[in-house]
Amino acid sequence: MSKTIIIADSDYYICKLVSRFLAEEGYTIITASDGYEALDTARLTPPTAILADILLPRLDGFALCRLIKSDDATKDVVAVVLCSTLASEERALVAGADAFMRKPLEKKRLLTTIDEATIKRNAFA
Repeated sequence: MSKTIIIADSDYYICKLVSRFLAEEGYTIITASDGYEALDTARLTPPTAILADILLPRLDGFALCRLIKSDDATKDVVAVVLCSTLASEERALVAGADAFMRKPLEKKRLLTTIDEATIKRNAFA
């Protein structure tokens, strides 16, 4: 797998902020404005991880996570759900997320979460 991250978030400013954080660390960034766009992109070229907001048009972050984990082409992609409440975190884990992050996002915590989820995913792959 490449060192590529798909950011699925309909909020332009979140995409720009997270893209900047990750690009500074050498990641290639692909943005998706909805869940289906993220899923289609991941199926074509599986990324290292997908960061998905729970509130996405057409396909929410929970459904996106379930589809990623149930598809042979993407099942090993690290899925990190971006959420804002404890209830959302629990739903993210039930949906198969490897990790979750609460907003607002902070660069060091974001990088640590991606690294830890990737190491954990690779250990069980």
